[in-house]
Amino acid sequence: MKKYSRIHPLCLALAATGICSFPGLASAANDSVTASTVSSAINVGEVSSTTGALDTLGHLPSKKQVFDSTQSVKVIGKRQMATAGPAGGAAQALAVAPGINVVTDGPSGAPRSSISINGMKTGWGNAAGNANDGTVMVTFDGVPIVDPAYGVWQGSEIPQLSMIKGITATYGPGYPINRWYNNIGGSINFTPLQPTAKAGASIGMYYGSFGSRGIHFNVRTGNVDGWSAIIAGGVGSSGNYLSGYGFNNPGNNYAYYGKVRKKFRGGHVSFGAYVSRSVAIGHFRYPFHQTPT
Repeated sequence: MKKYSRIHPLCLALAATGICSFPGLASAANDSVTASTVSSAINVGEVSSTTGALDTLGHLPSKKQVFDSTQSVKVIGKRQMATAGPAGGAAQALAVAPGINVVTDGPSGAPRSSISINGMKTGWGNAAGNANDGTVMVTFDGVPIVDPAYGVWQGSEIPQLSMIKGITATYGPGYPINRWYNNIGGSINFTPLQPTAKAGASIGMYYGSFGSRGIHFNVRTGNVDGWSAIIAGGVGSSGNYLSGYGFNNPGNNYAYYGKVRKKFRGGHVSFGAYVSRSVAIGHFRYPFHQTPT
């Protein structure tokens, strides 16, 4: 009498794949495999990527870099900033960029102002303020200068344009490497004058309508044994074109900036400081009174 042993189907499957083996079953399992499956590689072409995201914090982007970028970026250079006038500040300079709306209380850099990028705002240019303050990140040489508690920035914090090399405005959050903590609506980076390889200095002054006057300077040491530095500053004051009927809004401001850079093989290290103060006083004067009858 022949004996028949029952083998579970799972064991048969494992034996066919070579995971398990049983005496007398290996030959049968091998016979069931008629051909081996061989996978060959298929060339679908070459996948390329971009060289990297546009850096809007470390330097002032060039026209070609902005053109090649996938982000909406606007660079405001010296010539465009000149349209704000010698007494103008950050708010007046940003007004030349498309999609940026500015509401300010005066023509100089001292009065308060509201900056809006595609509807997202920061600062305040009226008594009521704005409902969505703190949705635009503002940086100076890549360092945030907004109020860390409220996320609000005032245009009067940068009243002097003489020390600014250019402004980079990004519409929308932008690349992750350039974001801080409130780039919801966009970002604005003010790039100041940088230390140069050669020494130099400049000074300028202005005098104009409505009592506007001021003076500014910058001094560059040039490269000395890998060290280079720059110091710049300016002082200004002005009245207001909104005058009459007892209204007066004079303003005055100053700002100073310094930076030291040390170059070495493979990179460099920088130290900088910036300080500013702006005062704009708006008040009404009533030179007459009426006696009730």
